[in-house]
Order: sequence, then structure tokens, then C-alpha cells
Amino acid sequence: MINKVEILGVKVDFIKLENALSLIEKWVNSNKKHQITTPNPEQIILAYNDYRFKEILNHSSLAVADGIGLVWAARLLKNQPARQFPRLSGVDLMVELCQLAAKKNWSVFLLGGRDQAAEQAAEQLKKSYPQLKVGYDCGSSNVQKETEQEKKAVVAKINNFQPRLLFVAYGAPQQEKWLKQNLPFLKVKVAMGVGGAFDYLGGKVDRAPRSWQKIGLEWLWRLGHQPWRLGRQLRLIKFVLLVIKEKLF
Repeated sequence: MINKVEILGVKVDFIKLENALSLIEKWVNSNKKHQITTPNPEQIILAYNDYRFKEILNHSSLAVADGIGLVWAARLLKNQPARQFPRLSGVDLMVELCQLAAKKNWSVFLLGGRDQAAEQAAEQLKKSYPQLKVGYDCGSSNVQKETEQEKKAVVAKINNFQPRLLFVAYGAPQQEKWLKQNLPFLKVKVAMGVGGAFDYLGGKVDRAPRSWQKIGLEWLWRLGHQPWRLGRQLRLIKFVLLVIKEKLF
């Protein structure tokens, strides 16, 4: 069900959407808490220089492959066809989980985002799935400088809502570190860092057309519409070079 591949020291889980949903449903109905991560090439490079972040990724319950670059790397390192390495974007997984939550009567909570993104995403989710119970909070304006009082207030608000699923959009690696630190105090079953997903769901940013997503060029479409991403995309060059080096040596 899961094809686990280590890429530059990070263990990545290649899993189909339907299998991921089935697994997460079991977790929601269990007595344990689970953290889901969504590594992509940029995060792999961040983890390459950040041991704590790497440890969080490697010890998460599920680290879904979010990025066509990971499919390429896995194919190169394992000499196996692409079908062995299904890509699953964090945005798509979040949407499908919200749809499942509406059917199963689970409540969900959105935390973080920029410029009211959590509120806008929650409103759109309610329109798409009227039965879905959605709570939200914008969280700290600067999570790296979050005070103990701010943290306790956010944790209390989440716990009062009693969600089964928690989606956090503080950006990597801050969201993963925040969840790792606070999950023991949260009354949730499954928590997941979702980066810029709230911007897409709330309509602040358009996603690439499906045709671009299918051929793995969503990153290029985003770069064309958000040129400020160029600096971040340069990490892809380092990722490619390091993967080739790992393959050869």
C-alpha cells in the first residue's frame, strides 16, 4: 500500500489517494494521535540543513510525496517505473479529507494562513460541503515568536471545538515544528501541515489547470503567476544535483 523511499535522508511515502484516505479513517477511529507531513523537493532541502525538521518528517505517521520532483528522484534512485511512485499533493489530500469528514460527521479545524485565509477557506469548504463542521483561527502572526500565552489560547480554542482533523498552514518547517511541539496537548486524532492550501481553497490563489498538474508542471505554472517564488525554486537545482550525486556515489 505504501512504497517508502529514502531521498536525501528523508523517508517519503508514495501512496495512492484512496489508500491514504482508508488509512487516515482508521487513525481517526483509533486512540492514538497522528501527524501527517507533505514533503516536496524544497522541504527535502530544508531538512537537509535542519536536523530537527528532518527528524519530524522521518517520524511522522505519513509523509506523502507532494511534488513531481520526488517521483523523479525515486525513479532514479530505485530504477522503477513512475507508476510505483504515486504523487499525492497536500491540497488534494486535505480537500478529500474534508469531503470524507462531511460524510462521517467529523469536525475539522483550520489554523494559520495569511490575511484571513483560514476564514475564507472555511467559508468555501462550508459551501462545498454544507454538512461539514469547520472551525478556524488565524493563529499567531509570527509563529516563530509566538508567546506561551498565545499558544495556550490557540490550543484551548482548538480543544474546545473538538475536531477530529486539524490542518495547520504556517508554512514549512514552522507548521511541522509547531505540530510536533503541541500535538500532545491537542485533542485531535490527525493533524497535518498544509502550507499554502488555505490560499487555494479560499480563492486567493488559483491552482494550475488539471492538465498542468497531471504532467507535473504545476510548479512552473505557479512560478509564472508568482515570480517571487523564483528564489525558492532555485532550491530545486540543489535538490537535483544532490539526488544525482547520491545516485552516482
